Amino acid sequence: MLVALVAICLGGCRSSPPAPEPKNTGSRAPGPLPPVAAIVQAQNDRVKGLDALWARVSLRVDGKLANAKLNKEEAEGYLQVVLPDKVAVIINKLGNTYFYLGSNSELYWWFDLTGDKRAYFGRHAQATPETVDRFGIPVHPLDLIQLMAITPIASGDAPPKLHWSADGTLIWYDVPARGSTKRVLVDPKSLLPVMVELIDRTGKVVVRSELSKYIAFSSRSVRGANPSIPSRCIIKVPRQDLTITINLNDPAGSLPNGRPINPVAFNFSELYKRYPVTSLLDLDKREGADAGEPARPSEGAEK
Repeated sequence: MLVALVAICLGGCRSSPPAPEPKNTGSRAPGPLPPVAAIVQAQNDRVKGLDALWARVSLRVDGKLANAKLNKEEAEGYLQVVLPDKVAVIINKLGNTYFYLGSNSELYWWFDLTGDKRAYFGRHAQATPETVDRFGIPVHPLDLIQLMAITPIASGDAPPKLHWSADGTLIWYDVPARGSTKRVLVDPKSLLPVMVELIDRTGKVVVRSELSKYIAFSSRSVRGANPSIPSRCIIKVPRQDLTITINLNDPAGSLPNGRPINPVAFNFSELYKRYPVTSLLDLDKREGADAGEPARPSEGAEK
């Protein structure tokens, strides 16, 4: 989304990244690591019933976004998520939508409704580092889900290996992510994730989130479940010297009126009709597609 939210689409198997750098020079010796099962259970219990999320968001961008005129400004809007792959971040000003970052099972997109009112879209299956650069937003919508640490640790995968951070204050583990390695750093007392890093094949941190101020809400799908999410998410993109601070308020598993999230929020074709987009760029075409009749995704792309 500007919320910043793209596409950190990097490929394949990863070499083992270096351990996280310590935040301080404390020398205390860490105790024994907790059982892996305790870490897995804590994460999976915390997100139990979290299959949909709606929240009000406020955000601040410190640094320049390539395809958005938002720098050191504060904006407000909404976040809507239907796991595993539907994301919508809508940024408003004075009652009007200015930016729309989104994805569904096939596509991801960015609407900039300021100025020339341009829109960009690409296909997850064809995303490359080059399309990321053309997209201009440093966090892919699907990576935003990972950076918020709101997904369970899959039971079918091998249990993660636990490690102490270099200063002995945090526990970290690696799990596979979409085209990258996700490193999760956990507070050993609360077992809550306090940082998530997405790491490329060379071991570099491409994007990092710092998570805090967890709040719970009632699950719509699982009776008695109260998943919790970090209400503050500070996203940092080292290579761009960019920081995006996102605050989430009033989280719920449905819209404020109690109804499920409207599927239209993730329907690219319908959104394209509804918003006053005058230029559409297909990120998967080398020469672009903003001249003449704009290119559109195939009819089956969202089914």
